[in-house]
Amino acid sequence: MKKLVAAALAGVMVLSMAACGAEDFDAKGYVQGALDAQFKGEYAAHAEDVGQTEEEVKKQIEDENLKEAQQTIALSGVPATEEEVQAYVDLIVEGIKKVDYEVQDAVKDENDNYTVDVVVTPVGILDSLEEIFTAKIQDAIANEGIDESGYMAVFNESVKESIDKAETFEPQTVTLHVTYTEDGKNRIYSVNEEDINNLTMIATNQK
Repeated sequence: MKKLVAAALAGVMVLSMAACGAEDFDAKGYVQGALDAQFKGEYAAHAEDVGQTEEEVKKQIEDENLKEAQQTIALSGVPATEEEVQAYVDLIVEGIKKVDYEVQDAVKDENDNYTVDVVVTPVGILDSLEEIFTAKIQDAIANEGIDESGYMAVFNESVKESIDKAETFEPQTVTLHVTYTEDGKNRIYSVNEEDINNLTMIATNQK
């Protein structure tokens, strides 16, 4: 059970954030669009930045989220149907929408890389998950009997309850590093993956 609880956020916040840039590259707008796509399900700005359609960006994010969730849940050892995994992803995606954030102005260094501070208001969407899940499983075992094939359904119920009762915490500032690589005459900007992981953990009160 603990492995399944530990899997709750892993793999769901997958940001593919790469955009072509020039001397007037808008790092703040780029970060805003990318975060809005992943946290809020608003794809227009990010799609323009990466030269794709909104539908393409939406599908890419959804496909990556589902793939990573499938792998993570499989590693937990708990059986889950495709519908249960998708339901889990949908719950987390909706929970993440509770998080508020404000992207600050970008600061450019002498090498044309940027730092962008994001003031994020954490929401503990999974703070109660382990307690709720453990109680539900114990109750099911005591009253009706349940094996591992039923764990995922109970887990999803527990995720929803935890999200519904989530508390909000004091805002924190997270710094994202936006750096580029050369691709011929183009610069391809992206956000440091560790920074994104750190932002996600703080945004969901996991750190």
